[in-house]
Amino acid sequence: MMMNLNNYIEENQKRILKTAEITELDELAFARISYLPFHKIKKQLDLTKQNFKLSEIAEAMKGLKTSDFAWPEDEKFIQKLGESPRFQNLKVGFFVRKNNKQLEKQFSAVTIQINFFTMYVSFFGTDGTLFGWKEDFNMSFLPEIPAQKEALEYLKNISRRYFYKNFYLGGHSKGGNLSIYSAIMAPDRLQKRILKVLNYDGPGLREELLSKDTGAIRVLPKIVSYIPEGSVIGRLLTHKEKVVVVKSQAKNLYQHDIYTWEIKDDHFCRAKNTKLSNTLNKTVDDFLASASPEELRFFVDGIFEVFEKSDVEEPVSLMRNWQKYAPKLMKNYRELSKERREKINEVWLLFGNSLVKNYFAENEILKKARQILGGKNA
Repeated sequence: MMMNLNNYIEENQKRILKTAEITELDELAFARISYLPFHKIKKQLDLTKQNFKLSEIAEAMKGLKTSDFAWPEDEKFIQKLGESPRFQNLKVGFFVRKNNKQLEKQFSAVTIQINFFTMYVSFFGTDGTLFGWKEDFNMSFLPEIPAQKEALEYLKNISRRYFYKNFYLGGHSKGGNLSIYSAIMAPDRLQKRILKVLNYDGPGLREELLSKDTGAIRVLPKIVSYIPEGSVIGRLLTHKEKVVVVKSQAKNLYQHDIYTWEIKDDHFCRAKNTKLSNTLNKTVDDFLASASPEELRFFVDGIFEVFEKSDVEEPVSLMRNWQKYAPKLMKNYRELSKERREKINEVWLLFGNSLVKNYFAENEILKKARQILGGKNA
């Protein structure tokens, strides 16, 4: 049977949590806590004003419906945390949630007090809605998205309040990007208090943020990104930090679900970069380098407008029922002005050129490697 994060929490509940022994999966659990629907239990426990134990939060969330959670597995996740002596007494607080569809801003964060001297700042990522995914893709052309600005301010506020504490920063999807961004943009004195930055299948950063002295040089050694083999979101933009590829039981976009990531004991099962993942990585890099910010903005806005007019609420639902959506998508795409269609097609052509170039380059590399090694297929 495949083991996942919830199995880890259940099997390790009797192990006392010590700072020196925080595992990869503890770090993932802390990152996932920001996805819990704290706003749904505000009448019982107001985490914007007070800290509460995970056991108290779990009890309050027993009254919620499965549909109240971002993902179904999150419902089991909080109950297992609440039952586990390893986690149940950890306090969570300073919950912030700011959503503004007009500004294309979706931001939420909480802090977990690991011990007297250590906190984990957990950033919420993408909720699976079209609105959430649009914000992810906006990173490809905007120098700073609203959620990144909020993340940096949140970290600064927490660090001032807890001037004696050190910090882990972590998040899944866009939350991982917010962790990296806030760490790199933080003042030097605050950067010294950051112990580690965890990014779980989240986009990297724009090249200019990593090439200039924006604090990246000081923080990069502390950053670790985990991505599944077939990652899409986690391959967006530039990654200069350590990247660990993990195994997933899912396929395609479904690998974005951290509950599909394979684990063994207290760590992720490592995977090798596949031919497909190498091709995807190089294709995305080349594509983003060849398209201007203006072209990318035009492309992303146009495609997501077509999705919205076609009643696509979640990208995953489009994958599952593409036959249902195809007629609407084609109709709404054709209703765009000729000029807009031509500009969007130009960007599609750039992506196609990058894909073809890297696909054949990858095959040529494999062919030469087989020739050198004297393989059968040389």
